[in-house]
Amino acid sequence: MKTVWLLIVVGLMCSSEFLGPQVVAAQEPPSADIPTKEPRKTEAYFAPYLLGTFPIDKNLSIGGNGFSNETFRGTNIQGSGGAGLKAGVYPGAMGGVLGLEGEFFGHGGKLKTSGGAFPSADANLLVLNWMVNILARYPGEILQPYVGAGAGASLAHLRDINFQTNSGALTGKAGDVAFAYQFLAGMRAYVNKKVYVFGEYKYFGSAYDWKSESSSGVSGPTTSLTFRTHIVALGLGVTF
Repeated sequence: MKTVWLLIVVGLMCSSEFLGPQVVAAQEPPSADIPTKEPRKTEAYFAPYLLGTFPIDKNLSIGGNGFSNETFRGTNIQGSGGAGLKAGVYPGAMGGVLGLEGEFFGHGGKLKTSGGAFPSADANLLVLNWMVNILARYPGEILQPYVGAGAGASLAHLRDINFQTNSGALTGKAGDVAFAYQFLAGMRAYVNKKVYVFGEYKYFGSAYDWKSESSSGVSGPTTSLTFRTHIVALGLGVTF
């Protein structure tokens, strides 16, 4: 009988050991490395380009200092090719979206009234521009569309002047530096991480007043032109 009771007690002790509550140490989930996005680096660049101009016809006018005010009606402003160079920076602090750019570009042209018109005008035009642009772009990995606006100075030089007016003839050359502005839009396409090609459209405007002077130093009339042109540019850029 004692043996029976002993077996019962041992059995109860064993069952309590297996069935009783067990405390399991909680395990911490493995720590996952959360990827952090690196801040965008500041990007500087320079880019030479070729361009073509497509001027909007505006009439020349002349007057002052012994010349009556006259308009050269039907003035045709012929475009030409040209070239330029731009350099700029997209600060990393601005997310690589907003940038500042300086550029220099130049082109030729010709001013001419239609045959038989009077007063008549015939002259060659050389334009050199220094501009500062503010840009905004989408900083894609391969394609980067952008828009911008700029202002600066424009040097317009008239050469081989041959103006025939009711007040007399005007020949020689003249130059003027004037305020200029432009609006632009374009697209970059990266060839690799450092080199890209781009195409760009500009709408450029300025207003020139060419003051003529005789060989004796006497001031002559002023020739005026409101200059507006479309510009298409293609170029190659390098970033660093």
